[in-house]
Amino acid sequence: MMKQHRTCMLLALGFFMMSLCAPATSVAVSTSSRYVPTRSQLRRLYYLEPYIRYFTSLSYGPDKARVPADYIRALILTESAGDTWAHSVKGARGLTQILPSTARAVVQELRRSGYDYLYIDEKVFDHFTADDLYDPALNILIACYLSATYHDLYGGRTELVVAAWNAGPGAVARYGNEPPPYRETQDLIARVKGYMTYLVANKAY
Repeated sequence: MMKQHRTCMLLALGFFMMSLCAPATSVAVSTSSRYVPTRSQLRRLYYLEPYIRYFTSLSYGPDKARVPADYIRALILTESAGDTWAHSVKGARGLTQILPSTARAVVQELRRSGYDYLYIDEKVFDHFTADDLYDPALNILIACYLSATYHDLYGGRTELVVAAWNAGPGAVARYGNEPPPYRETQDLIARVKGYMTYLVANKAY
């Protein structure tokens, strides 16, 4: 199984390296310089690409929800700039800045699914700790599960997916299924959408 994992990772890294080395394509949509990843950030995504491709290829929950890979890439750039050890003052951890309390609930759902995920040591489902969120594979898996659920719930409306991610589905409901006017939430929406625009326009992956 580990040999298969290494093969999958090497193939994904190889394809991504080819895309990095390819000539830049023209950008059809103007993108603010605030939402253009640095070379360092792109290198970090390069090492995460096998996890991103794998976990976004799966369906989650009873509704078999999925999430676009570019959304997860943009979320990582926004939340941590690709730093697996990122830690917020509120206690959020890892690539997508997940709170341990949120992660514990998702981990239980993943455990009940009985699915044998690549890159994941299944022991973590029974003995989860907050520091496990620094594991890039687990962090991305949890982010994909939650984001896919929100993506399905809100019909793929990115601004609502981000709003639910940041402020919770309850806040979205209180504002009539529209993004709450909180500054942090609005800023996060702008950044995720900005990075998604860049990634799609430049075909970086």
